[in-house]
Amino acid sequence: FNDEKPENKNIFLPNKKDNFVKVFKDNKWIYQDKNEALNSLVNNKYHVMDNHYEIVDQSEIIGDNVKTNYLKFKKFYNEGDREFIEKIKKECEIVLLNNR
Repeated sequence: FNDEKPENKNIFLPNKKDNFVKVFKDNKWIYQDKNEALNSLVNNKYHVMDNHYEIVDQSEIIGDNVKTNYLKFKKFYNEGDREFIEKIKKECEIVLLNNR
């Protein structure tokens, strides 16, 4: 939701009571199931973050605290910790609501 990166403004939660989000795809806004869209968002961004972590970890520019926290996060995520993943999805939904 950075004004300098409008290409990242591609998901919108029009009504917090509905189970749908609007996603900008193929130059138009389409409705998608909110749960599926959040799952996809979290999963895709996890892979982006994991790839980035591998690059910066090899360069040794991150501290031990960041490494420890990320490795805990990765473990919970990769083990499919349902409560952990639902918490992340809920946080994403809050971000969507706060940026309407």
